Amino acid sequence: MKSLLFILATTLGTSLSFTGSVNSAIASELTANKNSAVNVGNIASLRTCPKYAGGGRLSARIETPNFIIHLCERRKKLFYTGISKHTGKGIYSLPAYVEEGTGYVAKNGKYEYIVTGASLDIIKNGKVIQSETVTKFTSDYAN
Repeated sequence: MKSLLFILATTLGTSLSFTGSVNSAIASELTANKNSAVNVGNIASLRTCPKYAGGGRLSARIETPNFIIHLCERRKKLFYTGISKHTGKGIYSLPAYVEEGTGYVAKNGKYEYIVTGASLDIIKNGKVIQSETVTKFTSDYAN
């Protein structure tokens, strides 16, 4: 087990914390610490919107069964990008805002997209045409 730790630490090029007994037959848990190159890379990628969403600071990343949504801040303005998990098509860099008591709101002609921590509602001409449960919601990456 000690050699496995050394190999993993050498291969990953990072310091690792070890939880569990070295001589235990039970698999031990290895986690990268907060100063590791692995976490620094992950944190940097989490705080930045992907290029296809227009880049900028990532305010929130939301997933539903059918969509991945990025809310990106550029030049102190918020933008909504919603992509279908199935087709890859979607709405790119639509101006958005936060409405207190409602959530994130983006409007595109007759369509309105409202995202909360619980749901995504797509509204056309004032009527909900599609509603999906949020399966993952992460925000405030910069804090």
